[in-house]
Amino acid sequence: MTVTNATPELRLVNPKSLVANDTNPRRTPASEEDDRRLALNIKIAGLIHPPLVREQEDGSLKIIAGSRRVRACIMAKLTEIPVHVTAADEKLDTLVAGSENMIRQAMSEPDQWAFVVSLRREKGLSDSQICKAMLITPSYLKRLDLLARLHPPILDAIALGYGPEGNARAAIAKSSLEEQEAAWFEMWSDHVQDGADPVQYRMTPEEAQDFEWNELAHALSHTEFYARDARFGDDLAKEHGIVWEEDLFAPADQDNRYTRDALAFSAAQTAWIASILTEGKIQIDCSEWGTPLFPDGLRRSFYAETTEGQAYALDPRTLFVKEWDFQSCEVSAQSSTSMAYAPAPVAKKERADISGTGDKMIGEIRTRALDEALDAQAADVDPWDLVGALLLALSNNNIHVHGERSPGGGPANHATARARRALFPEGVLVRDPNLLRQHAITVLKSISSCEISMHSGSGLSAQMLGVLFNADAHMPSLAFEEFLKTYSKPGITKAVQALGLAEQATGKLMRASLINHVGQGHWVPPEAGFAQAVDVWRAQAAEEARRLARWNDTDTDDTDAEDEDPGEDVTGDDADAVAPETIPPSETGEDEAAAAGIVPDGKTADPTLAALSTRLRDSFASTPAGRKHFDDHVEIICV
Repeated sequence: MTVTNATPELRLVNPKSLVANDTNPRRTPASEEDDRRLALNIKIAGLIHPPLVREQEDGSLKIIAGSRRVRACIMAKLTEIPVHVTAADEKLDTLVAGSENMIRQAMSEPDQWAFVVSLRREKGLSDSQICKAMLITPSYLKRLDLLARLHPPILDAIALGYGPEGNARAAIAKSSLEEQEAAWFEMWSDHVQDGADPVQYRMTPEEAQDFEWNELAHALSHTEFYARDARFGDDLAKEHGIVWEEDLFAPADQDNRYTRDALAFSAAQTAWIASILTEGKIQIDCSEWGTPLFPDGLRRSFYAETTEGQAYALDPRTLFVKEWDFQSCEVSAQSSTSMAYAPAPVAKKERADISGTGDKMIGEIRTRALDEALDAQAADVDPWDLVGALLLALSNNNIHVHGERSPGGGPANHATARARRALFPEGVLVRDPNLLRQHAITVLKSISSCEISMHSGSGLSAQMLGVLFNADAHMPSLAFEEFLKTYSKPGITKAVQALGLAEQATGKLMRASLINHVGQGHWVPPEAGFAQAVDVWRAQAAEEARRLARWNDTDTDDTDAEDEDPGEDVTGDDADAVAPETIPPSETGEDEAAAAGIVPDGKTADPTLAALSTRLRDSFASTPAGRKHFDDHVEIICV
């Protein structure tokens, strides 16, 4: 294909004389309303980009690019428009028509706002004229005006496409630039290089994507604190520099003085609490939900006869002073059903070492490693390991099974369906060990996923399968830029320090340092591997055991009264009626039990237990390996 660089000829033509492009790649036409808006823009600002046309053999001009502009010019009733007549290779026409529509990029909102400012200052255009010229609504223009009141680094985040939206943007814009700068300084003071100003810190796209703009908006939101809600008087107000303003729109029959200085109002309220503390009055903390947080040994009192004093706290949500009666109590673990329960204060949210994008990448990589580990042992996996794995897989979060993976073909081609047809072709199990192993592994792979997904993710049990089948040996090295970019700066700092590397000034430098250090080697952070799942699994098992024990204790308390009937006598003639039924000895006897390695409990020395063990052993284990497994893992005792 030859590309001709001939300069297109500029001509003035009647738009109605142009021939439509029958190969126009834009198959979906714009709405009539959009065409009218473009026509109005052309009428006001003129045709900025002349359409590109090609001269046909009959002398007519065929549109190559700009069909919609031509329609808008006709709608604007223009009788003459400029066009570019191209002499380039005709084979490029389709490419030109398509690429023109695909590679154009709209201006970012900060750029649009800067353009609006220039139209006002340099051209003297009114808002009405600007809306007509830019084809925007007055409400959108007001949205752009909010950008004038935003801190420049926030404008950069908006330009990246991850800035605040809607109410969060409006709330931030309502605060002064000084307040925004102070909040920005506090948030980014730990992320800048030495000597750099945190106030001017520019976020990376990854940081902007994960940033909680609603939290910044809440911190900067303006709230009026009224004098009628204050416990302090004029002296403390003056001491803390509170200057009251009058709410002229509030009802006249109440104190309408207010301040927006939350710090001063809070300090004055706290000072008032300290001034009234005498014997029987204490100051406590208050949760973000407004509930009291009593120290050990005290709790809320609901009755006058048990009240020993009053507790005061400052509600962090409203800055109101709240008070409660209290009484002494024994220090003990608090029941979840206690009426005096108060939620623990929520710690300040810290950014995770690895972002959500990084967690998703880890999940996908773990899933591939687990598949490879299962494939590696498909030929000779221990049957009992396989049974245990299948039982473990039954606890997968996705066992419904919404997320079963298959090569296509619908439910009939799912691994479970294929295994069912192969193992039970005539309704009877095909006892082929290799076939059983193959399909058991395939089913495990299809229903076990380490990915972060609400529907298809299997959760912790899939990671435990990775531990069982040594999937860590199949994990690839994660020392590559795309993954390391998901780390926060504190996270990448910990990663390089764990390798014995020095901390660098920026995350980019530390990523490069880590990649150079690993080189062609292998690096998987502990939090990305499978081994870390063991400790989490044990902690969950301990928590479940604790809950079960608490449940059993509660159940026992409820049934003891029913089990113990003092009026019932089971002695004498009725004793035989309630005696437990004993299992008669089997024909194998003690000798066979001893030969099998089953020894009765030494404390009971009951031959019945040996016979029972032998009978169970023969029933559940039909092979030598199975009997050995039974002997190693099953013990019958008399309780």
